[in-house]
Amino acid sequence: MNTNTSQERKYGMTPEEISFWHENGYLVRYDVFKKDENDLLRQVAEDVVDGKRPFPSAHIDQNALVRDGKIEEQGIYAMHKIHHPSCFVSEFLNRVRDSRLTDPIVDIFGPDILGINNLFIWKAPKIGLGFPWHQDMFYFRNRFDTETTVGTWTAIDAADIDNGCLYVVPGSHNHDIHEHDDLEGSQQREFKLARDVSDEDGIAVEVPPGGVVWFHSHLLHKSTDNHSLRFRRSYVSHYLSAQAKWAKHDGSYKGQPIMWIRGETYPDRVHEVQRDVIPFPDSE
Repeated sequence: MNTNTSQERKYGMTPEEISFWHENGYLVRYDVFKKDENDLLRQVAEDVVDGKRPFPSAHIDQNALVRDGKIEEQGIYAMHKIHHPSCFVSEFLNRVRDSRLTDPIVDIFGPDILGINNLFIWKAPKIGLGFPWHQDMFYFRNRFDTETTVGTWTAIDAADIDNGCLYVVPGSHNHDIHEHDDLEGSQQREFKLARDVSDEDGIAVEVPPGGVVWFHSHLLHKSTDNHSLRFRRSYVSHYLSAQAKWAKHDGSYKGQPIMWIRGETYPDRVHEVQRDVIPFPDSE
């Protein structure tokens, strides 16, 4: 158990932000990260794609249109995402643990926090695909017994209506988990479509570079296709209270390591915790 729980909080939520969170299920802050900080993550991600940084190939995914042979692109223009970069790359682990991301989460579920999932996403010009209305807890409930997880979505580039920004249904975090149906298309199969959601209920969340969206795991959200000539890159990380327990657990989740973020961990709960990046050989 880690006992270093004393961590000064400079970036906790204000009373107004806490009220907004409880009412709407999400929170947006602008100018959280500077351009050079986001440029560093972008460059490291591109180095992974170019093979300059060791990284498991199983966690590198191309855009479905490229992967399925429907269009030809190379390099970052062919990319969809790298998955779990904080588990293998120190720069991403540092970002996941950055207090500008985690201080507000303490106000949501307390000081003991684990990282459970993260991904760097490219939404390439013209071919970047959106994802349907969904709730993260539809997926996480199969792994964790917890009231909520918290996702963070950081804009590396400007995210707007033209290049495929997020949409949310404010207040939907107060509702039950919807049934989710299968969709056609290889990339869309990463998510199912939540039933009985109207596009008219959603609002666009346009965020400048360096802005961050925090969102409740019950919040209905989606993103749209990139119709612009610009990238819409983002970095997404999900957090869990260390007080949570496994929902169903067969002894290992080696493909999705749980990373310690801050506070204490509890061996009788979600306890398979990595503290540092996982060593990965230069070649597979």
